[in-house]
Amino acid sequence: MHATRIAFACAAPAVLGAMAWSAPALAAPTPFERAVLNELNASTRADIERRATNGNSVLEVIGTSLINNYYQAGAQNPGQALTVVAIDFGKGVVVLKREPSTFEVVNFDPATLRIRR
Repeated sequence: MHATRIAFACAAPAVLGAMAWSAPALAAPTPFERAVLNELNASTRADIERRATNGNSVLEVIGTSLINNYYQAGAQNPGQALTVVAIDFGKGVVVLKREPSTFEVVNFDPATLRIRR
């Protein structure tokens, strides 16, 4: 029985830690994320909401969608890793970073997240 108590004492902090890490995955969209969702058209909003689960925030999914749409629209340097640095929904502009420290400003439609050329 003593070994069982020791095992439980060692396992309990790990389980509690795992529960704490999973709590953000269940969090509702922030007020800012809800405002962004309201700017999207119905089909794009439904797609983003469907994918914003299991720890993926609304803004992360939007960033991924913008990168995917950028590649579909014909990326300048296909195959290079991209990071979303900033998004301006009011102007429909996303700033993408390519390594090492190369930035590209790309226009997109704020309602559909489609890249404008």
